[in-house]
Order: sequence, then C-alpha cells, then structure tokens
Amino acid sequence: MPKPRRFFWLLIVLLILTGAMIALAQAELSLYREELMVTVHYPGGQQESEVIKSWIKGVKMRTDAGGGDDITIIRPDKNLVYNINKKRKEYTESPLSLYRKAAKLSMAMLGADPTYRWTNRKKKIGQWSCREVVVAEEDNEFGQKMKTTWWVSNDTGLDHTLLKQIMKITLGDDMDDATMRFFEKLTAIRGYPVQTESQVSHRGQIIKKIHTLRKLERREIPDSMFELPEGLTKIVVPVPEGLNP
Repeated sequence: MPKPRRFFWLLIVLLILTGAMIALAQAELSLYREELMVTVHYPGGQQESEVIKSWIKGVKMRTDAGGGDDITIIRPDKNLVYNINKKRKEYTESPLSLYRKAAKLSMAMLGADPTYRWTNRKKKIGQWSCREVVVAEEDNEFGQKMKTTWWVSNDTGLDHTLLKQIMKITLGDDMDDATMRFFEKLTAIRGYPVQTESQVSHRGQIIKKIHTLRKLERREIPDSMFELPEGLTKIVVPVPEGLNP
C-alpha cells in the first residue's frame, strides 16, 4: 500500500483516471495522461511539485509518481493492485476490494453531501477553456476545514458521463445514500476536470494540492507496461488502520 499520507491524494488521481479507463475500454483505445501535482504549505507558501504519468489500456492502468520510482498498477482482470518501489526494487500486492474500501472511507474528504456550486470564474488551462465548480466544502468533527474545487472543460474529448462511472468502478455496487447523492450531482457536471484543487486547513495550517492536466493523448501502449518488472522482491506490509477486512 502507498504511504498513508500520500494515499488519499493518489486516490483522488485514480478516481479521475478510472472514468477514462472505462470509456477507453469500451472504445478499445489507449490513453496517456500527464499532470503536474503541486503541494503548497501555508503559512510560508513552501511548494513541492512532481509530475504524475498514467497509461490506460482497456481495463488496465498504470500510474508513475515520485520521479518514476513509485508505480501503481491496477489490474481489474486479476482483481489486484500492485505498488512498486523501483528504488528499493520491492513491490506489494493488494486486492482491488481494499482500494474500494479506501475510496469509501475517503468520501468524507470529498464531502458527505457535495456542494457542486458553479461560480462565474473562467480561465484557460493549457489548451483547455475551463469553468470553476466548487465540489465540496465541509468542516469535520476534527476541526478541519476542507474544500475541493474542479476546473472543468468540454474541450478534452472525454464525455461528462464518465464522472459517474468513476465512482461506480471505484466504490463497486455497494453504495449508501450519501454516495448515491454524490452520483446524482456528478451527472450534472458538463465537462471533465482539467484541474483539481483540494485544500485542508486546521488551526492556521493549510495544505493545498493542485493537480493540473498537461497532456491527454491517445496512443498505442504495449501490454508490458502493466506487468511487474523483473528483479523485484515481494513484501508484505500491514493494512492501514480502518482498512482491515
């Protein structure tokens, strides 16, 4: 499993990518996606950034982060998720159901009853013209204030109905009332998220994550991209608290 601190942010990326994965599987196409993730800490404004690359072919998906050293391979055909650390030449393997459980637990981070409030703000991000929508604003029981904003575009070539499919494949068929409300609001979105801004504030400390799409290309991808590299050692790590069966 990824480090707990990183897991939620990686999950957000996977939620967005999974919708594209479904559509491309239906169309028998392959897709390469590249985005820049910037983390800003306040007060002070210190920034960290990294490029996240993803390859999607049919139902298979691979995401590279950490300069290519941290790799996640999702194989629904095997009901498995691989997490690889190339630097240490190690990997772990988890059932897909574990990721689905983590996605359900993260619903609180997205807002139990999402806002989906359109603002009047517009801007150009790369080649895409975007509009802003506030997805969720929430104060939780721990005193944290959370806000998620999407900048969506109709120019990416990806249908807006993918947003509903994103959550379905991630959460599975067992969905509660809050998730169903989430679905209903997802279908009201007209566009695809080009930029996602997630902000958590607590006692004057703020962490803001900004994912910005840089490339979205249909291209041929070899099957070898979704296989475990040779020379890796399999390790077993404890399941994060709250994700035990």
